[in-house]
Amino acid sequence: MSSARVMFTVIVTLLLFMSVPVMYMPLKKPAPNLPDYGSLKKEISAYLVEQPGTYGLYFIDLNSSREFGYNALTPFHAASTFKLPLNLYLYREAAEGRLDLNDELLFAARHLEGGTGILKEQKPGSRYTLAQLSELSVIQSDNVATNMLLERLDRREIKNFMRSLGARVVDDNANITCPFDLGTYMYAMLDFSRSRTTDSTMLLNHLFNSRYKDRIPAPLPDGIRVANKIGTWPLEHTYNDAAYVVHPRRPYILVVTSKGTPGYGDTMTVIHHLSKMIYDYQTGIDGRE
Repeated sequence: MSSARVMFTVIVTLLLFMSVPVMYMPLKKPAPNLPDYGSLKKEISAYLVEQPGTYGLYFIDLNSSREFGYNALTPFHAASTFKLPLNLYLYREAAEGRLDLNDELLFAARHLEGGTGILKEQKPGSRYTLAQLSELSVIQSDNVATNMLLERLDRREIKNFMRSLGARVVDDNANITCPFDLGTYMYAMLDFSRSRTTDSTMLLNHLFNSRYKDRIPAPLPDGIRVANKIGTWPLEHTYNDAAYVVHPRRPYILVVTSKGTPGYGDTMTVIHHLSKMIYDYQTGIDGRE
């Protein structure tokens, strides 16, 4: 065999061997099975359509980012759930250096308001830091502390911030929201808490320590941590809750809103049923995948 033919054979053989690894590269690793919430959504819808009043719900499974809702974009009175995006805005501004949480504000008579909180029992004239007011507005749902923060931060800027997060039901002249928006704020709060900036976990800790655990957290097993913010507007029989539930295997965000219900007791029965239904579904989901 001539040297030219030998060289040609060697070259062809090398090319064939070089192509083998390409042909036998491992297939792309398949994506893990995603949970199917179709049956849960149908069960929730069938239950809520039978309840007096109007309910809204929004759910996000944080492991898979699967989500679903019921009346998710229906407007509801926000009541004190507004304190969630307000405080998120406060801590974001502090993280970006535009304000100092140690700055003090003067409690004046114009800030007085009834409802929840402890500052309404104090005489005006004391000074409180932004950090102290934030803690009071979340843990105690303090309306006086909230009014002081609103005056410092500017309500219009907070509303614009809410829109920037992707909120859909925001009105500059009305305190309204929807389940989707409250879920969006809670998700943004969790994302911010992971930023590792100074004070980035303070809001999350305040939500864990909120004194109002009568709604989504109430029917859950002992030891399950829940960061939540409630809102109550008795004139419309509105009882809301936006929660981050630290399920041991499948943490999730759950928002329940209501209006036109028969009253507090009936609404709590509905919210507790929904909360336990979703927790139990998350608990058994691994066996269904």
